Amino acid sequence: MGSVASIPNILSLSRIVLAFALFFSSDHPVPLFALVVLCGITDVLDGYLARKLHCESNLGARLDSLGDLVYYSALTLYVVRFQMPLIQPYLGGIIAIFVIKTLTLAVSKVKNGRIYSLHTYGNKLTGVMVVVSICLILLTGTGLFVALLVVVGILSALEELLIMSLFKEPDTNTRSIFQRKNAGRTGKDVLSG
Repeated sequence: MGSVASIPNILSLSRIVLAFALFFSSDHPVPLFALVVLCGITDVLDGYLARKLHCESNLGARLDSLGDLVYYSALTLYVVRFQMPLIQPYLGGIIAIFVIKTLTLAVSKVKNGRIYSLHTYGNKLTGVMVVVSICLILLTGTGLFVALLVVVGILSALEELLIMSLFKEPDTNTRSIFQRKNAGRTGKDVLSG
């Protein structure tokens, strides 16, 4: 079981390595598309397999968060460097997402003594939409799907900020602000005051 239990961590580590490979494939659309999709698949599978194999761990959660940070940073740099004309109309919303996310990380540090993000459904949906947006940009040469991504991203970022602000030490696996159990306080308790 030990080698099977390490599969989620290997997937998270592979996402980090593959994310760096994005920088070397930016002029080659087919390998770039394949890397974007492959990284997206590892992002979905690592947490899913960790839960299914009952091998969730602090190390795994940290590797997953690091993998996400590296991957989504690499995607952001790619888009800014090579696709800026397509995202220019949505730049205000993209900046708003980064500002809200940065504020959320600051709140987590001040309130809980550590910097971390949550695996909410909204964050997961935003991650999928980022991958789909990049793929559509590569396939169609248009950034129309980015508008929907920005709306969902802002709502997701605001939800995470509210959870970090309202809940006492929210678990990284908090799925929604409406989740009933959350580190000793219920969503009902928080929402009712």
